[in-house]
Amino acid sequence: MADATYQLGVVGAGKMGGALIRSLIARGALTAGQIIAADLVPAAREALQKACPEVTVVADAAQVVSESAVVLIAVKPQDFETALAPAVSARPAGQLVVSIMAGVPIARVAKLFGADAPILRVMPNLACEVAEGAFGYAANEHVTDGQKALVDGWLNSVGAAEELKEKLLDAVTGLSGSGPAFVAIFIEALADGGVAAGLPRKVAQRLAAQTVLGTAKWVVECDGPAILKDMVCSPAGTTIAGVRELEAAGLRSAAIEAVIAATERSQELGA
Repeated sequence: MADATYQLGVVGAGKMGGALIRSLIARGALTAGQIIAADLVPAAREALQKACPEVTVVADAAQVVSESAVVLIAVKPQDFETALAPAVSARPAGQLVVSIMAGVPIARVAKLFGADAPILRVMPNLACEVAEGAFGYAANEHVTDGQKALVDGWLNSVGAAEELKEKLLDAVTGLSGSGPAFVAIFIEALADGGVAAGLPRKVAQRLAAQTVLGTAKWVVECDGPAILKDMVCSPAGTTIAGVRELEAAGLRSAAIEAVIAATERSQELGA
């Protein structure tokens, strides 16, 4: 394809699309001048333009598609065909299509863009806003190694990315896509426990969030969660007493079932 005006075009600059744009710029993966974005909602366009003044922000999806080397689709799944159908004819040959629409299979995207279109499906999560995202992605056979490496680099610049078979992306949706809400509930519950034990609310919330943040970093950089748990649990100590209560209340089982329920819902939406 001929050299595109923009390296990345984003159709749908709302919550997730906007978060990715802001984070990619903040981490230096792309400059604002390399990005064009479109959204039908004026408030979304205004918010992105205010946050990233040098990003080209338009209302026309066809302009984004026609001027971008890579086009990222971040619209609601139910709006996909309506929003993109008028823009398909403007797509340059060989352009990579990246979809972050939850539950939308590559086959559905290919039905609109063409059977030979290079398509890469990504399941992100909201933590990409602070460059700590968790991504699973799958590519069809038309995506080149260079295109895959490009997107993999972008994703890893704002978090951690894993290439998987497409059938596993529903599980990624259930785990890391929905996971921030599950973890937020746990942080809130920890803070509530701190308040119940006498801590001021702001102190309890800060300590709870930092505890989860530090624990996650330790698990990623040092070893697995079971090792950390055993290191903290002294015989007949305070931590094992608390762990006993968590096990009695079924925390572990509830977390497993939450991920499975979210995975199954993603499969239903995809069907």
